[in-house]
Amino acid sequence: VLEASVDQEFDIWVNGEKFELSAEAIQCAEVLQVTWFDIVEALDRWSASSDSRLSRGDFVAKLAAFDAAWAAFEHRYISELIAIEERARTLVLRAIDCEARMSRAEAPGRAADDSPAGAAAEEEFLKLIATLNSIANHKRKGRDD
Repeated sequence: VLEASVDQEFDIWVNGEKFELSAEAIQCAEVLQVTWFDIVEALDRWSASSDSRLSRGDFVAKLAAFDAAWAAFEHRYISELIAIEERARTLVLRAIDCEARMSRAEAPGRAADDSPAGAAAEEEFLKLIATLNSIANHKRKGRDD
């Protein structure tokens, strides 16, 4: 979680589609960074000299602020990753739906292309599989046509 806030990479690419974290998630990441640097600065001052050390209460307050910032960013970040995952898997879910429609159209003794619904499902299924293939082929040695 801390690494995600440090990286400042708020664009996430899934299945060839760009997803962006919300402004709220970005703000939470920035607050986490500020509170982290406050902790680091306090520890640097602690090791430098006894004159500039924070009181125990001040240090505890900085730790509490960091903990709250961590929890806020973690909640927002993970929630958004879950939402991105759900949107990104729609291609697979659509392919599953097409396959189910093709199976229903293939009643005993009937081929999928015997019914318009089966043929449409098969055409959509093949397009989805081609799209998934082109997305999975990150070296671009395959085809999507």
